[in-house]
Amino acid sequence: MAERYYIYRCGGTDSCAVTAKKNEPRLLHSPCPAGWQFWMQITRHQIEDGRSGFVFDAAIPGIKAKGYFLFEGSPKLLGKNEGPSNV
Repeated sequence: MAERYYIYRCGGTDSCAVTAKKNEPRLLHSPCPAGWQFWMQITRHQIEDGRSGFVFDAAIPGIKAKGYFLFEGSPKLLGKNEGPSNV
């Protein structure tokens, strides 16, 4: 599987997709009528499983089969304020 992955976001929503190929042509437009926007390039080692809204082990079969994996991006991934820190 690819070393680089690409995350796309559906406008200002939490709907996201991860692909192994930039501009993956199989990424469906129906879940995102406005069109997917490139959000970021990552490697598997940059993302903590689950903290961004998906787990790579769950995403890999979808990426292999369809070219993408749909998920809801976490506030951490989308840069939203998660509230006050307890630090």
